[in-house]
Amino acid sequence: MKNLLILAIFGITICGCNSTVDRDQIIKNQKEQIIHYYHENLNNCLAKIEEIKTTDKPDELKKTFDEARIPFKRIEPIMSFYSAKGYHTLNQPNLPHVDEFDNSDKVIDAIGFQVIEELLYASDSVDVQEIHRQAGLMKNMLNLELNNNKILVLKPYHLLWMVRNELVRITSLGISGFDSPVYLNSLQEGQYSYDGIAFLISISEEYFKDEVLLKEWNESIEDAKHKLTSSESFDQFNRYLFIKESVHPMLELWVKTIKDWEVEFPFEQKINYYATSLFDQKTFNINKFSSRYSIDYNEEVVQLGQQLFHDQKLSSNGKMSCATCHDPQKAFTDGLPKSITNTGAANKRNAPTLMYAGLQAAQFYDSRKSLLENQIMDVVKNKDEFHSDMYKVEGVVKENSEYTKMLEKHYEKVDSKSIRNAIAMYVRSLSPFNSKFDKGITSDQVTLSSAEVNGFNLFMGKAKCGTCHFAPIFNGTVPPLFNHSELEVLGVPSEKVWESAEVDPDKGRFEISKAPIKMFAFKTPTIRNISKTAPYMHNGVYETLDEVLKFYNQGGGEGIGIHLENQTLPPDELNLTEKELSDLVAFMESLTDQVNY
Repeated sequence: MKNLLILAIFGITICGCNSTVDRDQIIKNQKEQIIHYYHENLNNCLAKIEEIKTTDKPDELKKTFDEARIPFKRIEPIMSFYSAKGYHTLNQPNLPHVDEFDNSDKVIDAIGFQVIEELLYASDSVDVQEIHRQAGLMKNMLNLELNNNKILVLKPYHLLWMVRNELVRITSLGISGFDSPVYLNSLQEGQYSYDGIAFLISISEEYFKDEVLLKEWNESIEDAKHKLTSSESFDQFNRYLFIKESVHPMLELWVKTIKDWEVEFPFEQKINYYATSLFDQKTFNINKFSSRYSIDYNEEVVQLGQQLFHDQKLSSNGKMSCATCHDPQKAFTDGLPKSITNTGAANKRNAPTLMYAGLQAAQFYDSRKSLLENQIMDVVKNKDEFHSDMYKVEGVVKENSEYTKMLEKHYEKVDSKSIRNAIAMYVRSLSPFNSKFDKGITSDQVTLSSAEVNGFNLFMGKAKCGTCHFAPIFNGTVPPLFNHSELEVLGVPSEKVWESAEVDPDKGRFEISKAPIKMFAFKTPTIRNISKTAPYMHNGVYETLDEVLKFYNQGGGEGIGIHLENQTLPPDELNLTEKELSDLVAFMESLTDQVNY
């Protein structure tokens, strides 16, 4: 009955599961249905946006805003796939941005739903005129989408990609409140995102040979929608159980569907196709985070990279290795506020952990390099670090017969690229996903304490940590595609004081982009293994997690007297209790991996 209800909602012709039906005809019918569904919801969204333009009363504006979000969320799996730029424009955070590479300082203001949400809910007075202007801009975007059919290619694997992307998006961004940061209506809206998944499954009915599998999909979707809408409030929603009992079982169904449909994917993605958990060592495909010239992941090369990582001969003075600042016993940090230079003096910044560094789209605190291979070259050339060049490093490596033998076995030649790729492959291996938290949310191997579970729920909910440290890696690399790592302006102080503080003088990303809006912007690091990586922040100003949470609880820099117009961290106090702060620490400590490097 639930299957029939879903199909009836969307007006889909009910056909029996049949593996002998011509797939070309199925695809033709699916394209017609998906285009109709997409345009119907776009038109419904557009009608509500136009209604916003003609409404002056705040209560009516809020009601119409809610109604506009429903069709938008129902097409989220489709629009984010076929029209990623349009989707992002309509649903981007209300933060100004710049194109760092157009040689212009022009600041581009955000438009879209999140902007209107803040205008409606962030203050007592409602700027109706600005809401109307925003609605006009959104109207233009929606009309552009309606007049440009981007659903040109549709294969079975496209449908599966859309479904899984949406499952990851709901898990990482939806239930954290990322796209409803003020109104906090993400849980209610999640049911409409699941409507979009239900639609994609329903138009694929003829692909299913296993009717039980189709039934399980529909029941799982309905169950997830019920859980999202039955929570008493955004803060009280049990995200831990939702992921464990709803999202992960659906990933298992997704894997079964690959086999049932006999799908062959044209290429690999950053999440492995047979991953049934988002928090497991088998979740991510390391090869897809590598450079173009990288060879496939290889344990022998990892071991070679580990040797090179610890080899002090690669530096000019023969006293510094990668491990000097990234000690395996300290989760690949050095335990110092600021790392030391090759002369023993203090460096400019704290040494970040290299664990999970392979699963991010930018390297260094200022994101000046995208790949680990390029980061390694930067370290080699840096006068405060290796103070050398790759030609000299290459010479040192060639003098070692064991190094040369292993490199020649796996690469065409011993050169800068092969050496850097070997070290980078070792760093990419440092993503074990075997912490207590990972084991608990992935299986029943361990049971998390109530404090650890509550801490995760706070992290992804009331404390709003998960809107910058995205699950499952808990860094700033944005799911579900993991192609971009975000930077944030927090207002980190130069000294540990709690009032009348002064911002740390390190200008961060500004030194790279020269864009004023990037002043004091730094990449969001992972919090995995954070119990071992003190002191914290880019300048090591905080010694304990309690101090870090106190900083955030007070609203970042704004809460301690640092007034930055471009602070991206919401300046509002979080009003977390001592028990909640303690639970957050318990959760973060549960992210400590069980490793021996």
